[in-house]
Amino acid sequence: MVEQRSSPRGVVFSLLASALFAGMFYLSTLVTSSAEVVFAARVLLTVLCYAVALLHPAVRREVGVLWRRLRARWWMPLLSLLLTTIAGVQLWLFMWAPMHGRGLDAALGFLLLPISLVLAGRFLMKAHVSRMQWLVVSLAAVAVVVKLIATPELSWVTLMICVPYALYFVLRQRFGLDGPMAFGWEVTLLTPVAILALVTAAPVEPSAREYMALAAIGLASAVAMTFYLGASYLLSMPVFGLLGYVEPVMLVAVALLLGERMQGADAIVYGVLAVALTLLAVEGFRAARRPRPPKTPDVPGPA
Repeated sequence: MVEQRSSPRGVVFSLLASALFAGMFYLSTLVTSSAEVVFAARVLLTVLCYAVALLHPAVRREVGVLWRRLRARWWMPLLSLLLTTIAGVQLWLFMWAPMHGRGLDAALGFLLLPISLVLAGRFLMKAHVSRMQWLVVSLAAVAVVVKLIATPELSWVTLMICVPYALYFVLRQRFGLDGPMAFGWEVTLLTPVAILALVTAAPVEPSAREYMALAAIGLASAVAMTFYLGASYLLSMPVFGLLGYVEPVMLVAVALLLGERMQGADAIVYGVLAVALTLLAVEGFRAARRPRPPKTPDVPGPA
């Protein structure tokens, strides 16, 4: 059985991760390197941080647990490759979007992600969804309809965030690949791609500022992803989705700070989603203050 977890530490991890991600969103526009180089810096510095962490015996034990889980079924390595691919695309897209004036599209994807996680938690993890959460999902649907009426299509950037990322977190939790070292394993698999990106990237004039910005993004990425995935491990999927409202709000603010402007019905769409996410937040914090016994959904455990 998959335990529905809820931990104050998970809440803190989620909020810290959101702040760090917003900072990275802003820093990405201060570098002259391509998004592929920034992606490579994130991957390689994250791998380095995890390699240092291996000096601790407890971390090595976690690696052993992950390795045994990957060997439990023949298809688990294939699932791990799928998760790694989703993670790699998200790492790159998060840097590419603000560098190419698509920060608001990315922010919209992250605004829809908490809703996607609530739905994924309900239909794939059989988690309980309250009436308020269904109301919020309905409001999100209204926002999407308004967006489609005003603009014939949703940006591919938005869809590439809110759909695959929800699947990523559900699959990690469903099959027990959400342990502390899981993301370290994924970025290790991404290392050849990162090296290839560096080798094939267009040369950039080196400068101390550029190197410092790349290093800051890489280190912030390692810490933020550790906090973010730690939150996904410590919290149930719906609660994890509820806390996801902080990051997209910060990303919208950063995108506007960087000079992007809302057009057409965008203000209505973001306004409706802001109301929806506020309702999610209020209900989430009210539920957290009410003492109640932990619930275990009727979902079979990892194979």
